[in-house]
Amino acid sequence: MSFAELLTLLVTTPGVCLEYADLDRDDVVRDSVRFALITTDLLSLDQRSERVMAVYRGDAPGSHTLPPFEYLRCVGSAITRAFGLEAAL
Repeated sequence: MSFAELLTLLVTTPGVCLEYADLDRDDVVRDSVRFALITTDLLSLDQRSERVMAVYRGDAPGSHTLPPFEYLRCVGSAITRAFGLEAAL
């Protein structure tokens, strides 16, 4: 999985509701990814991850369907820490 796919899974999967405090716990982040992988349509993940990464990079405005930029950055930091992956900006 790429950074973009993990970010997308964590912020767009119904039922994955990570609070800021949860993002400090690698086990919670990993468990949330496992849940998202089981419950998500992976065929559309590529398309969704392009949009999420555009907002993450600041190249596109946020929307009512995505969390705020600051939250995306916190989730990105948690992914880097928990999985050792960095965003390709």
